[in-house]
Amino acid sequence: MKKIKNPWKDPKNIGEYNCFACSPYNSGGLHLEFWEDCEEIVTKWNPERCYEGWIGVLHGGIQATLLDEIGGWVVMLKLQTSGVTSDLQVRYLKPVKVSKGELTVRGRLESFEGRIAKISATLYDGEGEECAKADVSYFVFPEKIAKARYQYPGVEAFYEK
Repeated sequence: MKKIKNPWKDPKNIGEYNCFACSPYNSGGLHLEFWEDCEEIVTKWNPERCYEGWIGVLHGGIQATLLDEIGGWVVMLKLQTSGVTSDLQVRYLKPVKVSKGELTVRGRLESFEGRIAKISATLYDGEGEECAKADVSYFVFPEKIAKARYQYPGVEAFYEK
């Protein structure tokens, strides 16, 4: 797997870059990092008890956030632009036990027609069991708009030189 550089991770962005899922500067956030594994984008994350719903079980909203966020990174890396979620369909297959440790979330581009990217995402618990799946639709901006309005830095910014 190839490590993906977070181009917004820069001390000059403290106080500006606050994404709940991927900003290292959001004190309550998830601080996700990403890897590229052939056609998939991958993140790994250790759940903490403060993100529980039921006792010992990761909150479904946090699971949805993880699945949605991987979709955004798929768009940025595989389509080389940015977009916004237009639809998120999550299927919760089994409880995600916080005690099972590090989760893995994988996402891949399934199709891209017009301005809509369809992404499949899967969340695995610390034992590798499939716990949640999502179909994510993203409305994708042309790269020029993504750069001008949404601070998309260009795909080269995600890879070490």
